[in-house]
Amino acid sequence: MTKTNRASDLLAYLRAIRARPYRMRPGAFDCAFFAAGWVQVCTGTDLTTRWNAQYKSFDEGRDLLRLAGFPDLADLAAAHLTEIPGWAQSKVGDIAAMTEDGHTALGIIGGPQIHVLSLKGLDYVSLARADRVFRP
Repeated sequence: MTKTNRASDLLAYLRAIRARPYRMRPGAFDCAFFAAGWVQVCTGTDLTTRWNAQYKSFDEGRDLLRLAGFPDLADLAAAHLTEIPGWAQSKVGDIAAMTEDGHTALGIIGGPQIHVLSLKGLDYVSLARADRVFRP
């Protein structure tokens, strides 16, 4: 496991995302890849190799998840990370799973907010939106 100062490393990770022309693209850079990139910063483990370029739409991605035995992204995260019982016990740098338009999305907790990837780029939502929390 890589030692990290989660707060300063998270700021650097978010700065790097903002500095590059990342656009949300299913199977290339979406909320799962955004969260997995942070997990790699924290742990040195790349969780994307199985999923990279394997789907071109969110529906295809959800179908692949189900075929792999994961009902949603939160269950995929639970297979690789330690689940924290509730957002009240979360720390900066934890991964949050939340529901958006009836589907699970992942973001990175940055204090009282969750950093999320939107169609416009990086954004944030309230920490209270977290349904499940995972620690890299």
